[in-house]
Amino acid sequence: MTYGELIQAGLITALAVIGYFLRMVHTDVRKTVEDMGKLKGKVELVEQEARLKYQAIQEQTQLELKMLARNVSDLSTAVKELMLKLHN
Repeated sequence: MTYGELIQAGLITALAVIGYFLRMVHTDVRKTVEDMGKLKGKVELVEQEARLKYQAIQEQTQLELKMLARNVSDLSTAVKELMLKLHN
């Protein structure tokens, strides 16, 4: 082999190795991007579930507060009636 053929073979080998590693990097990047998309979707689902749970807790709390206010009102009325009966 001549000096030029050796250089040509070396360059071809080097380009093949670089191409192989570039293909590996490309495959890894594509897989990473796909995984990130899947994880982003999962995060969005978890956020949506958390918002729905928070909203349900908030609604339940408001309902319980209304019921407590109604009970306090009923008790206040009962105490007033009892005090009126005791004074008469």
